[in-house]
Amino acid sequence: MHWFPHIFCLALLGLVQALSSSGNRVLVVTEQVSDKEKYSQFWSDLEGRGHRLSFKSPKDDTLALFQHGDRAFDHIMLLPTKLKGFGPSLAPSLLLQFVNKDGNILLALSAESPVPSAISSLLLELDIHLPPDRVSITVDHFNYDTLSASEKHDVLLLPQPSALRKDLKSFFSADRLIAFPRAVVQELGSSSQLLTPIVRAPETAYSFNPKEVAETVEDPFAVGTQISVVSSMQARNSARFTILGSVELLENAWFDAKVKVPGGKEVRTSNREFAKYLSAWTFMETGVLKVGKVEHHLSKSGSRNNSVIRTGHLNPTIYRIKNDV
Repeated sequence: MHWFPHIFCLALLGLVQALSSSGNRVLVVTEQVSDKEKYSQFWSDLEGRGHRLSFKSPKDDTLALFQHGDRAFDHIMLLPTKLKGFGPSLAPSLLLQFVNKDGNILLALSAESPVPSAISSLLLELDIHLPPDRVSITVDHFNYDTLSASEKHDVLLLPQPSALRKDLKSFFSADRLIAFPRAVVQELGSSSQLLTPIVRAPETAYSFNPKEVAETVEDPFAVGTQISVVSSMQARNSARFTILGSVELLENAWFDAKVKVPGGKEVRTSNREFAKYLSAWTFMETGVLKVGKVEHHLSKSGSRNNSVIRTGHLNPTIYRIKNDV
């Protein structure tokens, strides 16, 4: 029975292997050392699914997305930065090249950190529009948390997102309300079929510049369901680029926090569950078609109903130019 320990070790290796079809190397870009602790439960969930996390600062001189022409990482997660940009190693052209090489990106934003102009320009190329003033906040006077945002109304409480069509499966369903503190919303262009809103804002939500103090907002950036709190772009090579408008959603404090909508009861959020579903889809753990078996052979048209009759060997190594397969 000497072979039993070897089989047991192989089984353990299979359990810790990432579920992602594109790899388990995740680059987390953050300039704040405290982010490791602030989002520790989220990092733990990723590692529990087999991902290997590498934390890098935008200022790190050793940061490189490619080595010898190939991707150095399979996925990138960009956290908000107070810098003017993410540096030359994460230039928009390199991020697009990363997506073109089948890499996936999860971009997290926050109304408390102005979005770098380079990132806004990158999203604009994808036909994803952010508020132009870069300091806008999103409020909803009907769907907010009365416990943490009783005055500003900038913590949106939204139900689980549903599928876009009845014949499509929803990969982001959560049991309870999802809290989106201080979200940066996105407006998606209508010309691209590659863009998808994952979580739309309610009809009563709107985004505006808080520096323009007035009793009424006359010119908001966007309102209602025309804006998204979470959106995505799936490229033609199936690489995924997801924009999460509220990085605070991933904080430990919001993973199981108590919230309350106006006139409702206190409930706990589904933020942890939603963060798991969102990262799993972005990193290609879910929603991926897998080809299990491919068969090919010579064929010819039959005499009845122009049916196809199989001839020759299954999966031959050589075909002639004029052969029908």
